[in-house]
Amino acid sequence: MRRGLEDLTKQPDFGYLAELVTARRIVAPGASCLAESRPSLARIESGIVMRYSLLEDGRRQIEGLLYPGDLCGLCESVIGGRGSYYEAVTALEISLLDPADARLRNCSGEHPAEHLLWLLAREVVLLSQWIASVGQRNAPEGIAWFIHHVWQRAEEAGMILRSTAPFPFSQQVVADVLGLSLVHTNKTMRRLSEEGLFWISRGRVQVPSHAQLRQAAAL
Repeated sequence: MRRGLEDLTKQPDFGYLAELVTARRIVAPGASCLAESRPSLARIESGIVMRYSLLEDGRRQIEGLLYPGDLCGLCESVIGGRGSYYEAVTALEISLLDPADARLRNCSGEHPAEHLLWLLAREVVLLSQWIASVGQRNAPEGIAWFIHHVWQRAEEAGMILRSTAPFPFSQQVVADVLGLSLVHTNKTMRRLSEEGLFWISRGRVQVPSHAQLRQAAAL
């Protein structure tokens, strides 16, 4: 039975994408996930990816984080052209997909076009909070939001371990996300940590009270 648009309020089952995998590869931290010479599409199997745009002078704007189950190169595969860059924050395992197959092929009775619509809508929802943080949240609110966002994405991906979430991000990355100076970011993160809002140690973050974190993030 064909899924209707009303079903798009629920996350689709993307298991059928395994039928579209053309190759798998390991990506080292700091390396690009996708070939820049042609449209590419990859599903993250493990690890964390940073998506960003570059200005001509080399300045970057980080646009989002991708976790296991997310697709790198989705928008570029749908509309074509050069879009965002995708960099491995941690060691990655990715599955390469054929963009044409992901758009058009009907696998196992599934409907990729509707699933792509769900994924694109989800990206818009995530990006709206990202924009609000860059444009309106002050430094403490923005940092609290980023910690909340990282925790939420890790929880969705099943990456919470002993009440901690992966936090492989340097303070420079946090500063770039929020459009802050590194010095201001350092001071603000240290103050919020001293106040007990969160603790970061050995690449993981712990949040004593998610209610307080959300309040601090103006959520």
